[in-house]
Amino acid sequence: MMAFLLCEITAHAQFTKEIPLKPIYKNGWKYFYGGQKMNSAYALQIPLQSLDDKEINERFKKFKRLQVYRVFVYIPALVYLFTNAHFGSGRRGYNTRGVSGETFLVLAVVGVAGDLTFKELAHHQMGKAIDIYNVKISNKSTLGLSFNRLLDQNYPGLSYQFKF
Repeated sequence: MMAFLLCEITAHAQFTKEIPLKPIYKNGWKYFYGGQKMNSAYALQIPLQSLDDKEINERFKKFKRLQVYRVFVYIPALVYLFTNAHFGSGRRGYNTRGVSGETFLVLAVVGVAGDLTFKELAHHQMGKAIDIYNVKISNKSTLGLSFNRLLDQNYPGLSYQFKF
């Protein structure tokens, strides 16, 4: 009986705290959530996925996938280096007679170019996800008043907006 009463009390003591979402800002490859700089774009996963928006989630998945592809662009240069270098002979323990410096350099430069390309594409996807996120959190409820000069008119216009 006492255990049942104790469980009943602790069940009523639990509550859910709702934290309002803050806007996300992007400056190049740096990200800010509510004015605080994030260590990486992966730190934004929780606020982005909290809206449970299909397009935001898909763009975040594309971001992660493109980040993984960045590693794969260096594989051809590494495979070329390790398959053409003969270890165990020579003055320093390896012999690079089979390795063409120009071929390795071309593969390494192509790897760096691919890495930068995938990085840019990944951050582009993250930027689009952030744009959608910011629009969604700003469209919840608004109250606005604007004072503008109307086109081809000599008098100002006043407009208001109220949305739930």
